[in-house]
Amino acid sequence: MNTPIQNLSDVTTFLSRHTDFERQQGGRTRDIFDLERMNEVLNRLARPELAYATAHVAGTKGKGSVSRFLASALQSQGLKVGLFTSPHLERLTQRIEINGNEITERGLVQAFQTVVEALEREQGGAPDVTFFELLTLSSMVAFAQAEIDVAVFEVGLGGRLDSTNVISPLVSVITEIGLDHTKQLGDTIEEIAREKAGIIKPGVPVVCGANNTEAQKIITLTARDEEAPVLIFGRDFSVRDLQRNGRGLQFTADVRGYKYEKVQLHHPARFMAENATHALCALEIMASEPDFFPDGIDRDRAMDAIARTELPGRFEIFEGRPLVVIDSAHNEVSIRAAAAVARSVIGAGKVVCVTGIARDKDIESCMRHLAERADGAIFTTYYNPRETKPDDLLRLYEKFGGKAGSVEDHPEAALEVAIEQAGEDGLVLVTGSVYLAGLLREAAQDYASD
Repeated sequence: MNTPIQNLSDVTTFLSRHTDFERQQGGRTRDIFDLERMNEVLNRLARPELAYATAHVAGTKGKGSVSRFLASALQSQGLKVGLFTSPHLERLTQRIEINGNEITERGLVQAFQTVVEALEREQGGAPDVTFFELLTLSSMVAFAQAEIDVAVFEVGLGGRLDSTNVISPLVSVITEIGLDHTKQLGDTIEEIAREKAGIIKPGVPVVCGANNTEAQKIITLTARDEEAPVLIFGRDFSVRDLQRNGRGLQFTADVRGYKYEKVQLHHPARFMAENATHALCALEIMASEPDFFPDGIDRDRAMDAIARTELPGRFEIFEGRPLVVIDSAHNEVSIRAAAAVARSVIGAGKVVCVTGIARDKDIESCMRHLAERADGAIFTTYYNPRETKPDDLLRLYEKFGGKAGSVEDHPEAALEVAIEQAGEDGLVLVTGSVYLAGLLREAAQDYASD
């Protein structure tokens, strides 16, 4: 082996030598991405992704939480479950989970080593794989090495040409669709929906959680062309009797003729009830596969698993006065939702945001939503080449009438200022970037433990 991989430092060093489109500004367009490299390496690895069943989840908003809900529900049925998500909040190992536990450093190193050996084994040398492709391949190998029963794969970017789109899933899930990653995916909802719908496979059932009618149309037409059954939220499965229960929710999910009654969710956002229902619909579809659940499914266990699912960085509340919320919303759709949930949770108290946003987002729309709902905002850096300058965010925020805006150079200092500004009856919302959420999550944990 030309490149020894013996520890996590070797993994990160190897990754640093490969293109990371998560951190680059712009990146390749959707016309340049392809799946040839993935398939070439998987063939060298003897197709590890075929050793277990899979589910595939795409979308602009909600795909991470749907993936986690589905993985938890599957595990509740006695299955050994893998979960691949991206990007990570704090540690690289957080991207790969087995039965709810992030992979150990040793486990990641072992899987990564197998991938690198396959890259270097053939006479033709290593294909020009990217950072994300390497991690996707490593997850597939790690799941095979762990002898799991089923894996849930969250799409990284788009769908059609995402490196996860080499699997043959039992179900494809497409969540809410909005304008995001427009350079790579297109400038309209229709173009983006077409890229997301690229995960639809011939004959494989589709769970459609998109509310936009144009997106629904694209997904439905694509499913028809692939002769894939499609279930649309609000038509074929739904949420009803939704009510707030403290800082959580209770609701009934009507899914494929079954009623999941009084589902408890320890999360204040109403859209999370929809995400949980998308996951339950996917579970029911997978349960209809011959021999997948030979004894049927235990729906009470599935509901209990949904209630216990942890959603790190997804409007994650840390107790204190004020409350501190770490939220990884990073596009207009999700930032708007996070700001609205913050206002509903705290009522008359102050909502003060700590924010950093990438340059390739719809920054004006994001700032408009924060200006409408926040009582203050501190803009800061998160040490990423794609980030917008905090001063530019402040100017836009004030342009839309935002109150009590300021800039702090360091995220930790921004959090301290926001806590003081929010007051004991308020709420501090860290939002705008997965990277900012990851930087401040430990500080939030320390704050809650004091």
